[in-house]
Formats: sequence, C-alpha cells, structure tokens
Amino acid sequence: MHRMNDSQDVAPPAPRKTVGVISVERGLAILDAFLGPPESRGLSELARATELPKPTVLRSLASLERMGYVVRLANGRYQLGAQLLQLGDTYRAHFRLEDHVLPVLNQLALATGESAAFQIREQERRLTLFRVESPQSVRDVQSVRKAVPLDATSASRALITADWAVELKNGRPRVFYTAGLLNPQTASLATAVYGVAGALRGALTLSGPIERLRVADLEALAARMAEAAGRLSLALGAPPRSEPSLPELIRP
Repeated sequence: MHRMNDSQDVAPPAPRKTVGVISVERGLAILDAFLGPPESRGLSELARATELPKPTVLRSLASLERMGYVVRLANGRYQLGAQLLQLGDTYRAHFRLEDHVLPVLNQLALATGESAAFQIREQERRLTLFRVESPQSVRDVQSVRKAVPLDATSASRALITADWAVELKNGRPRVFYTAGLLNPQTASLATAVYGVAGALRGALTLSGPIERLRVADLEALAARMAEAAGRLSLALGAPPRSEPSLPELIRP
C-alpha cells in the first residue's frame, strides 16, 4: 500500500480575467430584463433595469427586433420574440446534465487530489449520479452507487438545508464538513448546486481519507468547492450572484 503525504497545499482558485464585447453584453442585459413577470416592457423600464441610457437601449432593441429576439407592440412596448422559444427548444433537446457536471468534477478531483461527486435528493434519500475518483492511490472509493437515506453527512446536510434565498441574503454559500460518520476513515465536504430560479439541483461533494483532510487547508478546499459549485449553478440556469465571496465553512 502506497503512503501519501499527510499534507497537501490547495490554493484557492485565481479569479479568471475575461474580455467581452460591450454591445453584446448590453443586448443580453436587455433580454435579462424580461425575466420575471410575463409582461411587456417599456423603453423606460428597460433603461432602468439595465442602467443604460435610453438611446443605447433603443439601438440595441432595434437589433434584437431585427433578429427576432424581441417584438415591438402597437403600443410601443416590447416583448420577447419567437427566436428565443426556438433557442429554448434547441437547448432542451441538446441538454445533458453530465456534459456540465463531469468537467467540473474532473477539474475538482485533479486540483484537490480527492474524489469528487454530484449527488441529488430524491425525497428522503440521496443518490450519487456522477463521480470521479481521486488520482491518488490512497483514496475514498465508492464501489456501489445506490440511493441511501439522508443522514448527518456533509452531502445530506447540503441537500437538506439548501436555500438559494438564504444564501443570497447572507451573501455567502455554505460548505459543510463532516468526518468519520459512515466510515471512520473518511471525511467529506459538500455544497449545494442550484438551477433555474434558484431551485436545488444537487450537491457537489469532495471526499478522502480522514487523516489527509484533517490536516488540509479546509478553508481553501471550501473556497474551491464554492467556486466550482457556483460555475456549475450558472451553467444549470441559476441566477448570477452579485459578486464572489468566501464561503461559510460549517463543521460539526
């Protein structure tokens, strides 16, 4: 049996620098302003919602209308166009959960050296849908994937207490840590993953030998997990958070 180092430095993810096209972002911001009640929007409403000048909004609306993404009504107000319905149908036809989850799990397992998984809640049980094993020879291995009752483990706590509104109010995502509950040699961390309208989609988990996680930088691991869960939540349709923040690490 190979013996791994007792400690492992895990640096929090560095913020990614992105470059975009301002005009495209303005157009998308205008489309985002239609989220909410299914009502038409006036020019002034859209300008307030996007914090853009009316002439800028009007020019963007002209392009969106020409491409079929908005429709201008007889009363001068605007509503979403049929092109978005076609995009939505195409998205649903091509959407595969594993295409979004597995890359996140692979990155998390490679960056931390521990096993990463995505679990969902089915009534009072939890089920592992996807899992990527640790690249290390000493690791937590799950051989049989079956639904198990919700318990006091980090994954169950993340699934039971998940509340998008509470996390937004507190300004911090929550990451749970538990050790030695189901297996005296295993510890784990977990955080909730959300989707459209902040609905719970599952929990991102990280597990490994209890001795290795005990001496690890749990705050750094929690930050990396929260960042990964945030990216996955956005990919699954969750509303964007105002700004990234360090997670709340909850221990027993």
